[in-house]
Amino acid sequence: TFYSIDEFFARTNPDSANFYDFNSVIGSGPYKGENIEVGQLAFYAQDEFLVSSEFSLTYGLRVDLPFYITKPVDNPFSRSLTLLDQNDNPEVVDQSKLPGVQALFSPRAGFNWDVSGNRSTQLRGGAGIFTGRLPFVWIGNVISNPGQNPNLYPAVDKQIKTKDDAILQQSFDLNAMVNDFKWPQVWTTNLAVDHKLPGNFFGTIELLYSKDINSIYVRNADLVKPVRYLPDGRPYYGGSGNNELNVDPNNTGNGVYVIDNSNEGYNYSATAQLRKAFDFGLNTFFSYTYLEAKNLMKSTEIASVLWAENPVKGDPNKPQLSYSEFGNRHRFLLGGTYRQEWSENWATSFGLFVEVAEGNRFAGAGGNRDSFIYAGDVNGDGSATNDLIYIPTDRNDIRLVDYTDANGNTVTADQQWTALNNFIEQDNYLKNHRGSIADRFGDINPWYSNIDLRLLQDFAIFLSGSKHTFQLSIDILNVANLLNSDWGVRQVANSKATSPLALAGFAPDGAPEFNFNMVQKTFIDDPGLYSRWQMQIGLRYLFN
Repeated sequence: TFYSIDEFFARTNPDSANFYDFNSVIGSGPYKGENIEVGQLAFYAQDEFLVSSEFSLTYGLRVDLPFYITKPVDNPFSRSLTLLDQNDNPEVVDQSKLPGVQALFSPRAGFNWDVSGNRSTQLRGGAGIFTGRLPFVWIGNVISNPGQNPNLYPAVDKQIKTKDDAILQQSFDLNAMVNDFKWPQVWTTNLAVDHKLPGNFFGTIELLYSKDINSIYVRNADLVKPVRYLPDGRPYYGGSGNNELNVDPNNTGNGVYVIDNSNEGYNYSATAQLRKAFDFGLNTFFSYTYLEAKNLMKSTEIASVLWAENPVKGDPNKPQLSYSEFGNRHRFLLGGTYRQEWSENWATSFGLFVEVAEGNRFAGAGGNRDSFIYAGDVNGDGSATNDLIYIPTDRNDIRLVDYTDANGNTVTADQQWTALNNFIEQDNYLKNHRGSIADRFGDINPWYSNIDLRLLQDFAIFLSGSKHTFQLSIDILNVANLLNSDWGVRQVANSKATSPLALAGFAPDGAPEFNFNMVQKTFIDDPGLYSRWQMQIGLRYLFN
């Protein structure tokens, strides 16, 4: 572990008197590691009751019992810290205590009703509670990050081995879970009707709603109470060196990250679909889906990053309900398949799939939505990547200061405001939310269209009474881009656009001052695979 850049270079520069050849010890000594063993025992019972020949009822109960086999090393250090919970009340955190076994009950029921008795109208639905798992890396964080636990000695021969060549060591941050932590649970209900329409069309309308019972969020129990409030109403926590309850002179910036539960979060969707099968071999469908989903946190990996990079309007330990980064808000689908059998040995199949939706998936970031955040620690909580911007109404609603750009030119505050105002006006979300702090993932990626094509050609031969078929397949994704390089190209947010304002400092009255990076547009062409055509050729052998 190095505490400065100078120390790192002093130990890794071959010309330094303090040089140490770290390559020489690879594979020769213990590494930081831990055994993490988690179990899940489940019981499930289900029954189906036929009320009548037209109405069936299915019901069941599942009971999950998650348990933790790993027993952490006792940690008096964690219990001695001065900490605050999400309501700024004193809290004792015991990193070495994992939750006990808790029974998570998941009842559910469903029905299917043939309303007319001839399957022309069918009503179906159900409701239930469902238990899921959490990313086990968060449990691993608790085991492997005990902070400066005095039970873990510096001497290797006294350290606690968790595997043959792994030892449990003291850590920079401390991770823990609340004593009554529960695995994720959600209540879901759906209702759908299928109906045969005139002209041999089949229609479906389906509604789906889910509500979190046990959602998950992470908080930093080492964060001080707000020392003041900024002009936009958000709390300010003092900045680096002043925002920690427990200041370690050798490790400033470390935190106590506690995994906790909430019941906030929901999603709902509505889908309408039409289908028709024609007598000459053509099958078609058309559907539309509307989706809204909200939760407390963005997706990421380790618990400390989950807290530090979760965009917030105010208190980072009490994240507000906002949009999920995933999911298309509006989605239209159109497709069809056609098969023509020319002879007993020769058949051709075509398939076409068209998608038009709002909210392009971005492979690099993983989601469909974007947040506008400041570059810099505006709220002074120790994280420079989690403060959502305030969208000014006019020139007097933001403190902009002059700066010198990369070319040595001075960019005045007035020049910045003109450019910033134009930037706000070109973005539908920003211009409609002036005078407020931006929502987490408030901006959704633009509409896009996608056309996929599939061609199947069957060649069959008969040998000794058996049919042997060779099937050649050609799949072309994003056909429009194959026809024209300007077609089928999607758009995503420019990284400069999602962090347009950098914190320049604080004025004498405590108000933050900013520099605008002069970005002009929010969205740019996505150079990833979704914007490119792709082809796959395959050959299958089928026999009977």
